[in-house]
Amino acid sequence: MNIKWNWGTKLLIAMILFMGMLVGMVVLSTRHSIMLVEKDYYPKGLKYQDRLDEISNAGQYAAELRIYQQADNIIITLPEINPDTGSIVFFRSSDNNLDRTFLLQPDTMTSVSFPKKEFTKGKYLVKIYWRQNSKGYYIEKPYYFN
Repeated sequence: MNIKWNWGTKLLIAMILFMGMLVGMVVLSTRHSIMLVEKDYYPKGLKYQDRLDEISNAGQYAAELRIYQQADNIIITLPEINPDTGSIVFFRSSDNNLDRTFLLQPDTMTSVSFPKKEFTKGKYLVKIYWRQNSKGYYIEKPYYFN
């Protein structure tokens, strides 16, 4: 049995293959998880000028901030601050399940230690925010855990 391959048959086969490829791409794309860098990016975008002011306020402290690893601990050496409230966030952009948040205690602090086993290897963005005398401060530094 010989099939006649005229231009109509070839066009029909090409259209069926193209539609099959499109359906396959839709199925694959719906199975892939979509993670935004931040969940609440829109409200944070509206308050961006406040964040710039906090970065400007913390400019004098940013050079004094040190992050390093010692044996089984991650140590952050802070400048001498007396925070009313504050937090340290270890932000992992590749997987938000790996993010860690720690609160700063309202006393004069110079060093904070964290167990290394709570972190996986890779790049984190260390975000330090505190309020002192109703003025906000914010420092961001990238750090690679080994």
